[in-house]
Amino acid sequence: MEIAQTKLKKNQLFSFYKILEKRYGDDLKLYVSEMVFEKKSYVYQPPIIDKYLYEVVRGAVKLGAYTENGEEYIYDVLSAGEFFGNLDYLGGQFVEFSKAMIDVEIRIYDLDFFKREIKNDPDIAEWFFGYLTKRWCMAETKLFKVNEKSIEAKLSFLKKLYSQDAIDNHGVSFNVYELLTQKDKGDLVGATRQTIASTLKK
Repeated sequence: MEIAQTKLKKNQLFSFYKILEKRYGDDLKLYVSEMVFEKKSYVYQPPIIDKYLYEVVRGAVKLGAYTENGEEYIYDVLSAGEFFGNLDYLGGQFVEFSKAMIDVEIRIYDLDFFKREIKNDPDIAEWFFGYLTKRWCMAETKLFKVNEKSIEAKLSFLKKLYSQDAIDNHGVSFNVYELLTQKDKGDLVGATRQTIASTLKK
């Protein structure tokens, strides 16, 4: 138990970017850049499939895809310290979009560089696999909650999950849960916008 807690604490304190800064110095600019995306703008969307991986430095983003009718729906929300993008393991079937919920600062990693660092450094590999496992575990938890019968229970879980502060690129703090629209909430818990609206009115 003590060993597991030590590893968890180590992963929480781990800074991939700081390690790269120390290792590469000014040459890191050849592989990593930073950009600001305004609220509601896309970081990326199909049909563009790029060769980058992204890290939220400040702000929050929605990740989603499209229905057969071409309508957007979201399945995840990420804030500072989270990574997202195309790892290029899906054989060209990556169709995700990413949209800024507030003005966000995004760190952009060259994908080949990112993968090479993970493959060549055991400490970085351990951190990244731990991070992916955490995301996978959270996805399973959300899937389980979607199958709850009570909409109230689903929304309560959603509020607990996303009631955290996200600071935008101007230093203004927002509550992530409050940034979610009724449609967003419906997408995340498997309900219609109308059902969410009527439940919230009770």
